[in-house]
Amino acid sequence: MGISINSFDFLPLVSFLLFIILIVGKTIILKKEGVAVSSNTKKGGFVKYIIYPIFIFILVLFIFELINQMLETPYSILPKFITQNFFNSIFLEISGVLIITTSLIFLLLTLRNFNKSLRFGMNSENLGELITTGIFSISRNPFFGSINIYFIGIALICPSIFFITFAIITVVSIHFFILQEEKFLVENYGKEYKNYAKNVRRYF
Repeated sequence: MGISINSFDFLPLVSFLLFIILIVGKTIILKKEGVAVSSNTKKGGFVKYIIYPIFIFILVLFIFELINQMLETPYSILPKFITQNFFNSIFLEISGVLIITTSLIFLLLTLRNFNKSLRFGMNSENLGELITTGIFSISRNPFFGSINIYFIGIALICPSIFFITFAIITVVSIHFFILQEEKFLVENYGKEYKNYAKNVRRYF
């Protein structure tokens, strides 16, 4: 029996849930060990009442569309031309599967190598150790890199305007966040981070 074009429709949703489980699981473990993973910085009204609700809405919409892809339901919040795949290609689907699998491996290695230094947000009063070994000796941002390649993999399996646009916005947004974070790292780790940045690339 040959491979069906729709053989991998389940993977985007399942892999996304696994992605979240890995991150949440690591966070829970660190919190139990007394590590303050959150930056605990005060959020302004714009972030709290505008950015966060928009982020949650987009996340729910993303999950809803993943479910639609898996179940092939005719229902969608968005217009059909935005959610309908441009084409079906077993080659692209297999490429997407390999890329998603790679992203999950990168994420797993990253969370492991982070040890107790995982932090969400930037807070000078809550710094972890600067990790430069393991997967961090290959990339300065393996966590964000794994997110980028994950959404690229999703766009290959589900080549619609929605998922392709989502992947592009994710990659661009993460890049600008990394640039901001690098300034924070230089300010707080100084020469140690500068020397590290000279020897290890931003992505790969």
